[in-house]
Amino acid sequence: MRPFFRMIVFLLELNVALAAKIAGVSGVASGSHYFIIRSAMEELASRGHEVVLVVSSDAQIKSSDKIPHKTFKVPYEPGFTEELIIKPAIEENLLKAIWNLNQIHRVLCECFLNSTELLQELKGFDLIVYEAAAMPFAVLVADLLHIPRVVIAPGPPNAVFAHLHMIPMPVSYIPQRFTGFSCNMTFIQRVINLGTYVFTKLLMDMMFAYSMSSLKVKYNITPEVTYNEAIANVELVIVLADFAMEYAQPLLQGRSKKQFKTLVTTEIRKSSCSHGKFSHKL
Repeated sequence: MRPFFRMIVFLLELNVALAAKIAGVSGVASGSHYFIIRSAMEELASRGHEVVLVVSSDAQIKSSDKIPHKTFKVPYEPGFTEELIIKPAIEENLLKAIWNLNQIHRVLCECFLNSTELLQELKGFDLIVYEAAAMPFAVLVADLLHIPRVVIAPGPPNAVFAHLHMIPMPVSYIPQRFTGFSCNMTFIQRVINLGTYVFTKLLMDMMFAYSMSSLKVKYNITPEVTYNEAIANVELVIVLADFAMEYAQPLLQGRSKKQFKTLVTTEIRKSSCSHGKFSHKL
């Protein structure tokens, strides 16, 4: 019986050794952003990992034994995103909403970085998983604590962060978001698409990268690395989109539309099988 008990103890110790401490960070405390990261944490917890979910104090969400929540204090009331982001985007203009979002991210970053007790608790974690909406402050906190990161990006791959993660996006063929173009663009549309790409990149750099870079300097967070380099320094990017369905692709030369349709259908089936195998391995 003694060897049997030794084997039980060994297996228990092995299970503990393979389990990781993983912190999830939600950019918005409610809505789809929160549930995306919560779903990932629930799956990781079911596989034996120790997880915790970090949210801002405006969240009206109860912690659970399975997914404990840690909060950091913010000067916002529940539902503030509707007043500061959604309403200006509808009633005023999109730039106003983007500017407000930049200010919100800066405030959230400062609040998180000044939560010394929470930062002390996160120091012993092995991985930080965050949704793209939490990118600004999750990146700074992970760099401050020297913890590897995984980002979950909802939506199509042709987003504003694509170039930072080396996602192929030739502007001659891949339309930018909000342009309404298809992959079969005219020359004028390609010029407009290029202009949209350059303008969006400059806008993101001016409104987000510059603001977050000043916080990196203020808190002395990896001063040798730029903010954009810090964003790109992730272990894994999980895009919640079907590549064949949501990523515009040009009609290859020498292929008919019928051949292309067959090719896309085949790729969808392959990606579905691969996704199942990958999810099973996780």
